Amino acid sequence: MASTLLSPMVDYYNDEEELDSVDDDDDRSFRGRDSEEDTEDASETDLAKHDEDDYVEIKEQMYQDKLASLKRQLQQLQEGTLQEYQKRMKKLDQQYKERLRNAGKLKLSQERKQVERNYIKEKKAAVKEFDDKKKLERGIWVFSWFIM
Repeated sequence: MASTLLSPMVDYYNDEEELDSVDDDDDRSFRGRDSEEDTEDASETDLAKHDEDDYVEIKEQMYQDKLASLKRQLQQLQEGTLQEYQKRMKKLDQQYKERLRNAGKLKLSQERKQVERNYIKEKKAAVKEFDDKKKLERGIWVFSWFIM
C-alpha cells in the first residue's frame, strides 16, 4: 500500500532534474517569504525604535519644560513676585492684623477688668476710710461729752 502511494509521486516527478528545479523554486519562494517577513520585522523594529525614540524625546521635552517652569517659579519666589507666594503672604498679613486686633481687644478687656478691680478696691478702701473717720469722730464726740 505504501508503494502505491509513493508511485504516483514517483510518476509525477519522473525526472530527478524536475525534482531539483521544484526544490529550487520552493527554496526561492520560502526565501522570498523569509525576505518579506524579515523586511516586515525590520520595518516593525524600525517603527518600534522610532516610536521609542519619539517617546524618549517627548519625555525629555516634558522634563525640560517642567524644569524650566520650576526654575521660573523659584526665580519669582526669590523676587517675591510669585502669585501663590503673594496670596499666601496677603493671607498671613490679614491673619496677623486680625490677631493684633483681637489682642488689642483682649488687652483692652483685661485692662478694663483691671480698672474695675482697682475701682472696687479703691471704693472699698474709701468706704472703710470713711467708716473709720466716722468711728473716730463719734469716739471724739463721745469723748468730748465725757470731758465736758
